[in-house]
Amino acid sequence: MDGQIAVLAVAEKGSFEAASKYLGIGRSAVRKRVQSVEAEIGTSVFRVMGKRMVPTEAGSLYLPSAQESVRQAWIGMDRVQAFVRVLTNDLRVGYSTYLNTKLLDIVRRIRPESMGSLTVTRESLMTYQAVAGVLQGDLHVGFGILPVLEPDLSTRLLFEEPLMACLPVGHRLATRSTIRPEDLERENLVSLSRKGLPGRHQDIVTHFESLGVSLKFATDAYSVKEALWLVTQGTGISLMTRFSASAYRYDVVVRPISDRLLTVKSGIFTRRDHSQKLISDFVDLAWAETASLRANPN
Repeated sequence: MDGQIAVLAVAEKGSFEAASKYLGIGRSAVRKRVQSVEAEIGTSVFRVMGKRMVPTEAGSLYLPSAQESVRQAWIGMDRVQAFVRVLTNDLRVGYSTYLNTKLLDIVRRIRPESMGSLTVTRESLMTYQAVAGVLQGDLHVGFGILPVLEPDLSTRLLFEEPLMACLPVGHRLATRSTIRPEDLERENLVSLSRKGLPGRHQDIVTHFESLGVSLKFATDAYSVKEALWLVTQGTGISLMTRFSASAYRYDVVVRPISDRLLTVKSGIFTRRDHSQKLISDFVDLAWAETASLRANPN
Protein backbone atom coordinates (compact mmCIF):
# COMPACT_ATOMS: atom_id res chain seq x y z
CA MET A 1 0.00 0.00 0.00
CA ASP A 2 2.97 2.35 0.55
CA GLY A 3 3.64 2.39 -3.18
CA GLN A 4 0.02 3.23 -3.99
CA ILE A 5 0.00 6.04 -1.43
CA ALA A 6 3.23 7.46 -2.91
CA VAL A 7 1.75 7.40 -6.43
CA LEU A 8 -1.40 9.15 -5.22
CA ALA A 9 0.66 11.79 -3.39
CA VAL A 10 2.81 12.56 -6.44
CA ALA A 11 -0.30 12.76 -8.63
CA GLU A 12 -1.88 15.27 -6.24
CA LYS A 13 1.22 17.36 -5.44
CA GLY A 14 2.92 17.25 -8.85
CA SER A 15 6.47 16.31 -7.79
CA PHE A 16 8.52 13.93 -5.68
CA GLU A 17 9.67 16.84 -3.53
CA ALA A 18 6.16 18.08 -2.74
CA ALA A 19 4.92 14.54 -2.18
CA SER A 20 7.79 13.84 0.24
CA LYS A 21 6.87 16.88 2.36
CA TYR A 22 3.22 15.87 2.29
CA LEU A 23 3.98 12.29 3.39
CA GLY A 24 6.73 13.25 5.81
CA ILE A 25 9.35 10.99 4.23
CA GLY A 26 12.44 11.58 2.10
CA ARG A 27 12.31 12.40 -1.61
CA SER A 28 14.31 9.28 -2.48
CA ALA A 29 11.87 7.12 -0.49
CA VAL A 30 8.94 8.48 -2.52
CA ARG A 31 10.79 7.83 -5.77
CA LYS A 32 11.63 4.25 -4.74
CA ARG A 33 8.02 3.54 -3.82
CA VAL A 34 6.76 4.88 -7.14
CA GLN A 35 9.43 2.87 -8.98
CA SER A 36 8.31 -0.29 -7.17
CA VAL A 37 4.78 0.25 -8.50
CA GLU A 38 6.11 0.89 -12.02
CA ALA A 39 8.20 -2.29 -11.83
CA GLU A 40 5.14 -4.25 -10.75
CA ILE A 41 2.84 -3.03 -13.51
CA GLY A 42 5.61 -2.89 -16.14
CA THR A 43 5.37 0.74 -17.26
CA SER A 44 5.85 4.34 -16.12
CA VAL A 45 2.99 6.03 -14.31
CA PHE A 46 4.33 9.60 -14.55
CA ARG A 47 5.92 11.89 -17.12
CA VAL A 48 7.35 15.38 -16.84
CA MET A 49 5.29 18.26 -18.23
CA GLY A 50 6.89 21.64 -17.62
CA LYS A 51 7.62 21.80 -13.89
CA ARG A 52 5.12 19.15 -12.90
CA MET A 53 4.90 15.40 -13.01
CA VAL A 54 1.64 14.27 -14.56
CA PRO A 55 0.18 10.76 -14.96
CA THR A 56 0.90 8.87 -18.16
CA GLU A 57 -2.01 7.18 -19.92
CA ALA A 58 -1.22 4.04 -17.95
CA GLY A 59 -0.95 6.11 -14.78
CA SER A 60 -4.38 7.63 -15.38
CA LEU A 61 -5.78 4.11 -15.62
CA TYR A 62 -3.97 3.04 -12.46
CA LEU A 63 -4.90 5.98 -10.20
CA PRO A 64 -8.62 5.18 -9.66
CA SER A 65 -7.76 1.59 -8.74
CA ALA A 66 -5.05 2.78 -6.36
CA GLN A 67 -7.45 5.22 -4.69
CA GLU A 68 -10.07 2.53 -4.18
CA SER A 69 -7.50 0.03 -2.94
CA VAL A 70 -6.16 2.47 -0.33
CA ARG A 71 -9.69 3.46 0.68
CA GLN A 72 -10.68 -0.17 1.21
CA ALA A 73 -7.51 -0.83 3.19
CA TRP A 74 -8.24 2.07 5.53
CA ILE A 75 -11.85 0.97 5.88
CA GLY A 76 -10.61 -2.48 6.89
CA MET A 77 -8.27 -1.02 9.49
CA ASP A 78 -11.01 1.25 10.85
CA ARG A 79 -13.39 -1.69 11.10
CA VAL A 80 -10.90 -3.77 13.06
CA GLN A 81 -10.07 -0.87 15.39
CA ALA A 82 -13.76 -0.26 16.10
CA PHE A 83 -14.25 -3.98 16.74
CA VAL A 84 -11.33 -4.01 19.18
CA ARG A 85 -12.78 -1.02 21.06
CA VAL A 86 -15.95 -3.00 21.70
CA LEU A 87 -13.89 -5.96 22.90
CA THR A 88 -12.07 -3.66 25.31
CA ASN A 89 -15.36 -2.51 26.88
CA ASP A 90 -15.74 0.89 25.22
CA LEU A 91 -18.74 1.71 23.03
CA ARG A 92 -18.30 5.15 21.48
CA VAL A 93 -21.37 7.21 20.55
CA GLY A 94 -21.48 10.62 18.82
CA TYR A 95 -24.57 12.81 18.67
CA SER A 96 -25.53 16.14 17.13
CA THR A 97 -25.91 19.10 19.46
CA TYR A 98 -28.94 20.20 17.39
CA LEU A 99 -31.15 17.22 18.20
CA ASN A 100 -34.42 17.91 19.98
CA THR A 101 -33.88 17.83 23.77
CA LYS A 102 -36.41 15.00 24.11
CA LEU A 103 -34.30 12.88 21.79
CA LEU A 104 -31.07 14.07 23.41
CA ASP A 105 -32.32 12.91 26.79
CA ILE A 106 -32.83 9.41 25.40
CA VAL A 107 -29.48 9.40 23.60
CA ARG A 108 -27.65 10.32 26.79
CA ARG A 109 -29.17 7.61 28.97
CA ILE A 110 -29.87 4.51 26.84
CA ARG A 111 -27.80 1.48 27.70
CA PRO A 112 -28.62 -2.09 26.62
CA GLU A 113 -28.85 -4.61 29.48
CA SER A 114 -26.63 -6.94 27.43
CA MET A 115 -23.70 -4.50 27.80
CA GLY A 116 -22.76 -5.70 31.28
CA SER A 117 -19.65 -3.84 32.46
CA LEU A 118 -19.00 -2.19 29.09
CA THR A 119 -18.81 1.62 29.24
CA VAL A 120 -20.52 4.05 26.85
CA THR A 121 -18.50 7.10 25.86
CA ARG A 122 -20.73 9.83 24.43
CA GLU A 123 -19.46 12.85 22.48
CA SER A 124 -21.37 15.98 21.45
CA LEU A 125 -20.64 16.89 17.82
CA MET A 126 -22.14 18.25 14.62
CA THR A 127 -23.92 15.70 12.42
CA TYR A 128 -21.20 15.74 9.76
CA GLN A 129 -18.57 15.14 12.45
CA ALA A 130 -20.51 12.18 13.83
CA VAL A 131 -20.82 10.79 10.29
CA ALA A 132 -17.07 11.12 9.75
CA GLY A 133 -16.37 9.52 13.12
CA VAL A 134 -18.53 6.47 12.34
CA LEU A 135 -17.04 6.12 8.86
CA GLN A 136 -13.49 6.29 10.21
CA GLY A 137 -14.15 3.86 13.04
CA ASP A 138 -13.65 6.42 15.81
CA LEU A 139 -17.34 6.01 16.74
CA HIS A 140 -19.54 2.93 16.70
CA VAL A 141 -22.86 4.77 16.60
CA GLY A 142 -23.96 8.24 15.53
CA PHE A 143 -27.14 10.26 16.08
CA GLY A 144 -27.89 13.23 13.85
CA ILE A 145 -30.02 14.95 11.23
CA LEU A 146 -31.04 12.82 8.25
CA PRO A 147 -30.59 12.05 5.45
CA VAL A 148 -26.96 10.93 5.62
CA LEU A 149 -25.53 10.70 2.11
CA GLU A 150 -22.99 7.95 2.76
CA PRO A 151 -23.48 4.52 1.11
CA ASP A 152 -21.25 2.83 3.71
CA LEU A 153 -23.61 3.81 6.54
CA SER A 154 -26.89 2.22 7.56
CA THR A 155 -29.44 4.72 8.89
CA ARG A 156 -32.69 4.42 10.83
CA LEU A 157 -35.25 7.18 11.28
CA LEU A 158 -36.08 7.82 14.94
CA PHE A 159 -37.98 11.10 15.04
CA GLU A 160 -39.61 13.67 12.76
CA GLU A 161 -40.49 17.26 13.62
CA PRO A 162 -42.66 19.61 11.54
CA LEU A 163 -40.77 22.32 9.68
CA MET A 164 -41.64 25.88 10.70
CA ALA A 165 -41.12 29.25 9.05
CA CYS A 166 -39.20 31.80 11.16
CA LEU A 167 -40.05 35.31 10.00
CA PRO A 168 -38.91 38.82 10.94
CA VAL A 169 -41.34 40.75 13.11
CA GLY A 170 -43.46 42.93 10.81
CA HIS A 171 -43.04 40.64 7.78
CA ARG A 172 -46.10 40.55 5.52
CA LEU A 173 -46.60 36.83 6.28
CA ALA A 174 -46.21 37.20 10.05
CA THR A 175 -49.92 37.91 10.57
CA ARG A 176 -50.94 34.57 9.05
CA SER A 177 -51.60 31.58 11.29
CA THR A 178 -50.16 29.15 8.74
CA ILE A 179 -47.69 29.57 5.88
CA ARG A 180 -48.47 27.83 2.61
CA PRO A 181 -45.55 26.56 0.50
CA GLU A 182 -46.53 28.85 -2.36
CA ASP A 183 -46.29 31.87 -0.01
CA LEU A 184 -42.50 31.40 -0.04
CA GLU A 185 -42.16 31.46 -3.83
CA ARG A 186 -40.47 34.87 -4.15
CA GLU A 187 -39.26 35.33 -0.57
CA ASN A 188 -35.60 35.59 0.40
CA LEU A 189 -34.61 32.61 2.53
CA VAL A 190 -31.77 31.96 4.95
CA SER A 191 -30.40 28.46 4.40
CA LEU A 192 -29.51 26.58 7.59
CA SER A 193 -26.38 24.37 7.42
CA ARG A 194 -26.53 23.90 3.66
CA LYS A 195 -22.88 22.74 3.63
CA GLY A 196 -22.97 20.84 6.91
CA LEU A 197 -26.26 19.06 6.12
CA PRO A 198 -26.49 18.93 2.30
CA GLY A 199 -28.94 16.02 2.39
CA ARG A 200 -31.48 17.87 4.52
CA HIS A 201 -31.16 21.05 2.47
CA GLN A 202 -31.69 19.16 -0.80
CA ASP A 203 -34.70 17.29 0.63
CA ILE A 204 -36.39 20.61 1.43
CA VAL A 205 -35.58 22.09 -1.99
CA THR A 206 -36.78 18.95 -3.80
CA HIS A 207 -40.04 18.83 -1.84
CA PHE A 208 -40.88 22.44 -2.65
CA GLU A 209 -40.02 21.85 -6.31
CA SER A 210 -42.45 18.90 -6.35
CA LEU A 211 -45.13 21.45 -5.33
CA GLY A 212 -44.10 23.80 -8.12
CA VAL A 213 -42.33 26.22 -5.78
CA SER A 214 -38.75 27.39 -6.40
CA LEU A 215 -36.99 28.59 -3.27
CA LYS A 216 -34.66 31.61 -3.38
CA PHE A 217 -31.82 31.52 -0.86
CA ALA A 218 -30.30 34.90 -0.08
CA THR A 219 -27.56 33.62 2.22
CA ASP A 220 -26.34 30.65 4.25
CA ALA A 221 -26.14 30.27 8.03
CA TYR A 222 -23.82 27.79 9.72
CA SER A 223 -25.83 27.52 12.95
CA VAL A 224 -29.37 27.99 14.25
CA LYS A 225 -28.23 31.04 16.25
CA GLU A 226 -26.78 32.69 13.15
CA ALA A 227 -29.89 31.89 11.10
CA LEU A 228 -32.19 33.46 13.70
CA TRP A 229 -30.01 36.55 13.93
CA LEU A 230 -30.14 36.95 10.15
CA VAL A 231 -33.94 36.67 10.32
CA THR A 232 -34.09 39.51 12.87
CA GLN A 233 -31.98 41.62 10.49
CA GLY A 234 -34.55 41.19 7.74
CA THR A 235 -32.21 39.09 5.57
CA GLY A 236 -34.88 36.49 4.96
CA ILE A 237 -37.04 33.69 6.30
CA SER A 238 -35.46 30.56 7.76
CA LEU A 239 -36.99 27.09 7.86
CA MET A 240 -36.35 25.06 11.02
CA THR A 241 -38.15 23.19 13.79
CA ARG A 242 -40.04 24.96 16.58
CA PHE A 243 -37.52 23.49 19.02
CA SER A 244 -34.62 25.10 17.14
CA ALA A 245 -36.45 28.42 16.82
CA SER A 246 -37.04 28.56 20.58
CA ALA A 247 -33.47 27.63 21.51
CA TYR A 248 -32.34 31.28 21.53
CA ARG A 249 -34.07 34.44 22.71
CA TYR A 250 -34.48 36.18 19.38
CA ASP A 251 -37.53 38.26 18.52
CA VAL A 252 -38.92 36.30 15.58
CA VAL A 253 -42.33 35.06 14.50
CA VAL A 254 -42.67 31.28 14.15
CA ARG A 255 -45.45 29.89 11.98
CA PRO A 256 -46.27 26.32 10.92
CA ILE A 257 -46.15 25.36 7.26
CA SER A 258 -49.41 23.93 5.95
CA ASP A 259 -47.71 20.99 4.22
CA ARG A 260 -47.22 18.53 7.09
CA LEU A 261 -44.94 16.37 4.96
CA LEU A 262 -42.23 18.98 5.42
CA THR A 263 -40.30 17.67 8.41
CA VAL A 264 -36.82 17.56 9.89
CA LYS A 265 -35.73 13.96 10.40
CA SER A 266 -33.40 12.71 13.13
CA GLY A 267 -31.96 9.23 13.26
CA ILE A 268 -29.21 6.80 14.17
CA PHE A 269 -26.46 5.52 11.88
CA THR A 270 -23.79 2.83 11.97
CA ARG A 271 -21.32 1.27 9.55
CA ARG A 272 -22.98 -1.33 7.31
CA ASP A 273 -20.07 -3.71 7.86
CA HIS A 274 -20.41 -3.64 11.67
CA SER A 275 -22.20 -6.85 12.59
CA GLN A 276 -21.50 -6.96 16.34
CA LYS A 277 -24.61 -7.87 18.33
CA LEU A 278 -23.85 -5.17 20.88
CA ILE A 279 -24.16 -2.44 18.24
CA SER A 280 -27.35 -3.89 16.75
CA ASP A 281 -28.82 -4.17 20.27
CA PHE A 282 -27.99 -0.50 20.87
CA VAL A 283 -29.75 0.52 17.62
CA ASP A 284 -32.82 -1.59 18.46
CA LEU A 285 -32.98 -0.07 21.94
CA ALA A 286 -32.75 3.46 20.50
CA TRP A 287 -35.69 2.60 18.22
CA ALA A 288 -37.76 1.23 21.10
CA GLU A 289 -36.96 4.12 23.44
CA THR A 290 -38.03 6.73 20.87
CA ALA A 291 -41.40 5.12 20.08
CA SER A 292 -43.24 7.68 22.22
CA LEU A 293 -41.59 10.55 20.29
CA ARG A 294 -42.80 9.15 16.99
CA ALA A 295 -46.30 8.72 18.41
CA ASN A 296 -46.41 12.33 19.62
CA PRO A 297 -43.89 14.49 17.69
CA ASN A 298 -45.23 17.86 18.88
